[in-house]
Amino acid sequence: MQLEKKNREKEKAMSKEVRKLSKNKKVIGIVLLVAIILIAIGYAAISTLQLNISGQAQATPQQSNFTVIFSGTPEVSDPSKVTAEITESNNLKATMNVTGLVSKGDTVTATYTIENTSNDLAAALSAEEPTNSNTEYFDVSYDIEQSTIQAGETTTVTVTVELIKTPITADESSTIGLTINADPQQP
Repeated sequence: MQLEKKNREKEKAMSKEVRKLSKNKKVIGIVLLVAIILIAIGYAAISTLQLNISGQAQATPQQSNFTVIFSGTPEVSDPSKVTAEITESNNLKATMNVTGLVSKGDTVTATYTIENTSNDLAAALSAEEPTNSNTEYFDVSYDIEQSTIQAGETTTVTVTVELIKTPITADESSTIGLTINADPQQP
């Protein structure tokens, strides 16, 4: 009986040790599992970062970026009847003076070169209706060779004055004019 008692005590002690070891294994297992979960969460919490730059950009138009001028020397159809010049002090202005028209159908022309001296802007050219203070005797017309010119390009405008009625008793005269608009365009 004593042996049995000793065996039972041994079994109890062993059972306690086994339970203790089992608890330790469970604790170690739980600790390892928690460590793995924490590492996974730590890696999951480290993700891509976005760096952002924001702000504004502003551009201001300046007239000096767009320049269209008369250039060169105008060509005339008959130098004895018409003169044409570009104003020296202002190459946005030109003159045309006609004399010596005597018979119906007499016609003279002056051709001016228009140059787009802008660095990068194109110019859309259009003309207003020519002015003519004496439409009974004179017809004024024009022709713009090319309506859009890119930066650095040139075109011509030809102004035509025609006598449409022969004068009988006195000299006839007219104040004539042509306004050409150059509108800036993106190329």
